[in-house]
Amino acid sequence: MTVYDLTPTEWFDLLNERFTARTKPVWQDGRPCPTDLKPRNKAMDTLWSYYVGDPPLPQVAEKYRDIFREEMRKARCNYAPMCVGAMLDRMELQAVSTDQDRDTNGDDLAARIMDESGFAARFKDCLAFMFGMSESFAMVVPGDPLPSIYAIDPRRCVGIPDPLNPVRLCAALVREYDPVLKTERAFLFLPGEKWELRLDDNYWRLTSDEAEQVTGIDHLGGVPIVRFENANGLGEYEPHIDLLDRINDTTLQRMVLTKYQSFRQRAVVLEDSDEDDEDGEEPDLDTDALAADPGSLWVLRGATFWESNQADLTPIITAKRDDVKEFAAVTSTPLHLITPDAANGSAEGAALMRESATSKIRDRRARVTPPLKLLWRIAFSFAGSPERTGLRLHWGPIEFRSLAEKGSASAQAQAALSTERILTDIWEMSPQDAAQVIQQRMADALLAGPPVTNSDRTDQL
Repeated sequence: MTVYDLTPTEWFDLLNERFTARTKPVWQDGRPCPTDLKPRNKAMDTLWSYYVGDPPLPQVAEKYRDIFREEMRKARCNYAPMCVGAMLDRMELQAVSTDQDRDTNGDDLAARIMDESGFAARFKDCLAFMFGMSESFAMVVPGDPLPSIYAIDPRRCVGIPDPLNPVRLCAALVREYDPVLKTERAFLFLPGEKWELRLDDNYWRLTSDEAEQVTGIDHLGGVPIVRFENANGLGEYEPHIDLLDRINDTTLQRMVLTKYQSFRQRAVVLEDSDEDDEDGEEPDLDTDALAADPGSLWVLRGATFWESNQADLTPIITAKRDDVKEFAAVTSTPLHLITPDAANGSAEGAALMRESATSKIRDRRARVTPPLKLLWRIAFSFAGSPERTGLRLHWGPIEFRSLAEKGSASAQAQAALSTERILTDIWEMSPQDAAQVIQQRMADALLAGPPVTNSDRTDQL
């Protein structure tokens, strides 16, 4: 049960309206705002178009739009996925451990679920949706022998958080298109219930009067879908769309100038003379000037040549480079990922850029951890092990160190850290790899035998 007393039809109407509703409130200060509040579906489509490299074309006059369409297409720069990719590379979940299985290699049941459902890729898809469109959803589907975990595009899923526990959902709606039956279907999830609806003549109708029961997760809210929300309810590059558009506009201007001024313009300037030849005599012509020579140039008397100068595109290129640097700064993206020349900068500057990116990754991990733990508790319950509690998430490294740095830190930590911590924290191994290395080192120690002492050498003599 939920705190809301609604029928399944009322829940569906409420959730279905949210697909096209404006999710962001209007500013109450009364000041003019340049941002146009779009419906949820249009706003997410716009954000995703920047991520996949198909943003809106730069603006030109209506009568020139068809002519410049190809040029505008070439002017689009795809910087949006760079700030997302830099975070996805540092949001790797290596293992999950529980109170029932705290081995160095994590929980064995969690590892099996990861392998069966391809969790590494599914989780990256879920994070990409969240970073790009401000929110995402993940669903656990019961299976035999193990459940599967799927990422859901937020453009086809909405959910209402439980007011008593916002990590959980009290209702969720998933819409999809069946390419085989060529029909649209919707699945409504309520605590312990799953309803299916089909679109028939522009009306949604329930396929059955009785709901399909969802069992085993009543203690977790009864809804097998978990919602992930990004910081401030915004995508990573959503506040900086104008900056990305400015980069595209600058690129278009440079291409147009290059196209029309790639060759110097030349002209012949003639003297403007109004005098008439009154005596009727033929004008004097320099016949040598009209010599038929392959290397000659005919220059008439009183004519001069003019040649234009090439346009200086350096200011435009510099302006675009500054805009790209600004985008890297406002999104806390390491500059060398966007501008390779930045890799030759000072070590202090690189360290400062890493600090900002590291703080951002830690913040996103903290926001993702509560719903991610709920997702795994649902998966364990569907797998028949609801008693697995006390979850601990084993994240991958945030910063990537060189072998020399790892070796130096490993030697210095011998007296302070255990072998397992050195392998996982310094050498950045997964719990499974660390356990395997420890077993191999134990086997090597047994095969090597005890060390030979001086007394042993004396006895042998």
